[in-house]
Amino acid sequence: MRPPTSARPATAWLDDESGFRALAAKVDRLVEMQSALRERFAQAPLTVVALDGETLVLRAPNAAWAARLRQSTPTMLEALRERFAGIEQIRIVTQRRGDAPPARAHAPRAAIPSSALGDLERLRAGTDAPALGEALGRLVRRHRVAR
Repeated sequence: MRPPTSARPATAWLDDESGFRALAAKVDRLVEMQSALRERFAQAPLTVVALDGETLVLRAPNAAWAARLRQSTPTMLEALRERFAGIEQIRIVTQRRGDAPPARAHAPRAAIPSSALGDLERLRAGTDAPALGEALGRLVRRHRVAR
């Protein structure tokens, strides 16, 4: 039997790893930014996602909130620059809904019968309205080509 080795906490192993230390520092900075934004913009549903170079990426729950928050980016930048150096711009993205049901596939429409296309062509030839005539002509051409 081998003698038991002394157990080392997992955090000690991770602290020895330089890649983990750098990642932990990055995460700590992002968490601090999230806290700073929460202090200043408590009502805004935003999440700090990443710091990509000099661009801070924030996530909003939907497009309406994203548009609203984009209007506040100058104020957010000013607030963040007071505490964090190196942030030059903010990009706001919307949250992707992975649990949303896929869009329903629509059944293709039935083709317009040849007799109906002929009637539309006769209507086009007999109309006095140039815009209506052009529209009917495009409709007939498009549906005859699709066959």
